[in-house]
Amino acid sequence: MTDLNVSNTSFSSSGTLQFSGLSSGIDIQAAVNSIMAAKRQPAVNYENKIAANNDKISAFGQLKTITSAFSDILNKLRGQVGFFKDSVFDSKVSFTSSRATAAAPVGHSASSADSILGVSVSKKAQVGRHTVEVVQLAQQHQIRSDAFTSKTTDLQTLGFTTGNISINGKNIVVDPSDTLTDLKDKINTSNAGVTASIVSVSGTEHYLVFTAKNSGSAAAIDFAGGNAVTDSLGLTNAGAVKNELAAAQDAIIHVDNLGVDVIRSSNTISDVLDGVTLDLFSAEPDTEVVIDIENNLQDVKQSVQDFVDAYNLLKDFIDDQRSKQVRTDGGDEEFGPLAFDQTLRSINQRLAQIIGASVAGQPDGFSSLGQIGVTMNSDFRLEIDSGELDSKLLSNLEDVQRLFEFQATTSDSRVTVTGFNANVQAGTYYMSVGGTDVNGDVTSANIGTVAGAGIGGADDGSLSVNGIFATGTAVTGANGLNLAFNGGPNAAGVDDIEITVSRGLADQLFSLIDEFGKGVTGTIDKNIAALTDQNDQLNDRVVAIDTRLEITRASLTARFIAMEQAIAQANSLKDSLNAITQSQNNSNN
Repeated sequence: MTDLNVSNTSFSSSGTLQFSGLSSGIDIQAAVNSIMAAKRQPAVNYENKIAANNDKISAFGQLKTITSAFSDILNKLRGQVGFFKDSVFDSKVSFTSSRATAAAPVGHSASSADSILGVSVSKKAQVGRHTVEVVQLAQQHQIRSDAFTSKTTDLQTLGFTTGNISINGKNIVVDPSDTLTDLKDKINTSNAGVTASIVSVSGTEHYLVFTAKNSGSAAAIDFAGGNAVTDSLGLTNAGAVKNELAAAQDAIIHVDNLGVDVIRSSNTISDVLDGVTLDLFSAEPDTEVVIDIENNLQDVKQSVQDFVDAYNLLKDFIDDQRSKQVRTDGGDEEFGPLAFDQTLRSINQRLAQIIGASVAGQPDGFSSLGQIGVTMNSDFRLEIDSGELDSKLLSNLEDVQRLFEFQATTSDSRVTVTGFNANVQAGTYYMSVGGTDVNGDVTSANIGTVAGAGIGGADDGSLSVNGIFATGTAVTGANGLNLAFNGGPNAAGVDDIEITVSRGLADQLFSLIDEFGKGVTGTIDKNIAALTDQNDQLNDRVVAIDTRLEITRASLTARFIAMEQAIAQANSLKDSLNAITQSQNNSNN
């Protein structure tokens, strides 16, 4: 066989033989690569599609982050119902001042309010003014023993009586070998409601100090039972406390000049005024602290500002995606990955519809954002007229609240709205209940938009009833409205309970954002999942193509090598013939 003339050979990083300078003069490697590149174009197209999908996935991720933050802000403004209601409009703030009581002696000087008590208020607190006079602080009972000359010598050696002692009903055995330190440790592990400590005045003077864990007269330290040991230790004298450092006492306050003592065991009092917690710091009879509770308008205003900022951030993202600009260094101008995506287009359109609309049922001057000082500028971004918003919040907070919130009222106190979803339409509904059974469960009920249409409360498919609860179905606009009827056992039927529903702007926007961004069921996550699945399929196709092309490359290379061998053989034969001819010519000469 004729040898193959290969002047340059090498191996690629993948182990593929690369060569050039063969007998034919053809750059076989370039030829194979060119053929393979043409055959691989479908895979390149798939890879380009995967890259484009990844850009979309990244953009959807950004959109999800923006809408999630927007949703959190809207949640504070939208007016939830039920047990988990949390509205910024219910936020309260308190202010305190101090003054002498009406009965204070002439010349009495009141200390500062914050040195007497601290006040914290929850959303349950009612707007108004209260006064609190701190007459006496609660304190923990505290007593001591007589002096011990050593805290490490056993009690028997020191001459003390040992045996059983009872502290607040807990029995503690005092052994002859116990030291003062041992006794302290036994008391602290006895769950007797006291804390024992040792105060060392000197190396030969030590005291055992008991402090009740709770304040108040009911937490007084009690040594009921035999007193031989406690008398010996100097804790009692004939069973009575011998050395009292602080008496067990209750807190006493006067509230709103009612003329009665309000007595509590703790200096933290949270059950006198709804939604108000008092922390007592010092007693000062004849001084009253004035507590003014107001709506926290600053929190409301900040939430409106957060709403505006979040809306504008979402609009910035949408406009960025839809604008043509240079997005990579040295690249051409191009639109964002979601520029022509239906999801982004739908969000943008529905945002505009809600923001620009008026809320039905609102009084004049409070039916749209612009009327409370939140306006749209020439760039279609929201901005706040601080003075106008302040004025509206100060004069008509409830109307501003209704502009943003979901609200529902009922004409019968036995009916409460416990929840709702995006399907519920604003309007007035009439609920009729057939009655309740012996367990208080609703026997039948219906709801509609026409008074008198459901008299008798017969089931007509408009409500799904379960116990005391009923949920509106798609039969009416109350679809998804959750109701509870607390009529008690064997209640008679009731007709035409009026339920009025209003849906403010924050509520509507929350439903919109929730539709697109809610977990794995939202449109955004569904799009991401679909793109990810598509990429997996495309990647499988790329792998399949590359697998086939490796076989094709090997086959092409083998065929080119065979061709080169044939050419080499032909060239060798030609050279032989030429040599013979040349030899004959030389002989003839």
